[in-house]
Amino acid sequence: MNPNFQNPTGTVFSVERRKQLLDVASELGLPIVEDDPFSLTAFEGAAPSPLKSMDSNGSVLYIGSLSKIAASGLRIGWLVAPHSIVERLADARQQMDFGLSVIPQQVAAQFIRSSYFKPHLERLQLQLQFKRDLLIESLQKELPDLVRFTPPRGGLHLWCKLVPEVHDGKLLEEAIKKGVVFVPGSVYGSDSGFVRFTFARPKTEEIGAGISKFAEALRELIT
Repeated sequence: MNPNFQNPTGTVFSVERRKQLLDVASELGLPIVEDDPFSLTAFEGAAPSPLKSMDSNGSVLYIGSLSKIAASGLRIGWLVAPHSIVERLADARQQMDFGLSVIPQQVAAQFIRSSYFKPHLERLQLQLQFKRDLLIESLQKELPDLVRFTPPRGGLHLWCKLVPEVHDGKLLEEAIKKGVVFVPGSVYGSDSGFVRFTFARPKTEEIGAGISKFAEALRELIT
């Protein structure tokens, strides 16, 4: 689960909801795997503390990753969990592939310890906020009153509700014809009419053009 900047919606769990979740997990004796790849992308103040920080019973296994903040191909992460669980998972991993390459881990460790890491995060956060704002500006320009959304305060995605009723598959097909691709909300199990736009990967000059093409595709279906 992603309590901070959940993928795909970008939502953040409230403190009350976090407490309820921890209480239920404790009562039922269930572990919680907190996947937190996005907290370090927070671009409107500090991200809320992880769910793990409220865990007094050892119910939460906390997972972080460099793949969203350093390089998508750098598959290096970390786990905060009871020692017995860490040992068992490490043993399982060892049996799967005889251990991971040490070199990427050394590179990651050196980068995190270096004086470059914090400035890198600050630049990343500024760039993500700029691209998010550019995406929102483009949507407001091209599709006024046709989309609804809550601007995320971190993460890589913007979750939108389309006001007109359209078929996800037909909209995606039409968008591809225009030269743009998006992820229909139905891929994530939502009702039809939701879309996820990712603003992290596109170049800044591609965002406005992409939303313009998406708007053309949407209007093709509602006019």
